[in-house]
Amino acid sequence: MVKKTYYEILEVDKKASQEVIKSAYRRLVMLYHPDKNKLPEAEEMFKGIAEAYSVLSDPNKRKQYDLDNEPRTVLRRKKQEQMWQIIREHKQREARTNQMLWEFREQERIKYKEREREAMNIMYV
Repeated sequence: MVKKTYYEILEVDKKASQEVIKSAYRRLVMLYHPDKNKLPEAEEMFKGIAEAYSVLSDPNKRKQYDLDNEPRTVLRRKKQEQMWQIIREHKQREARTNQMLWEFREQERIKYKEREREAMNIMYV
């Protein structure tokens, strides 16, 4: 399913006035109200319409929504997510490498102790 913007859900333009948004909201709520529309997806659509209206009807929330969904912001967020993914992968590799190094050192320590014991046995034989 393609994720729609709140503007697409309310079927209005990004530059729509508060009156146009309110009118679209009222029209769509009447159309998709679960008591009036028996389609299975009507309730989900109704909730989506209510959520979209709650954001777009409040000037402050709408401004923040527009800033967060601006193409440059979305692209910047994707790049940040990619960088964090690279950092997580690096830390995982580093942890595996440290574990392998610790195991190698432990094996070498055991070998050294065995050689030391053998040398002591040879000296006292």
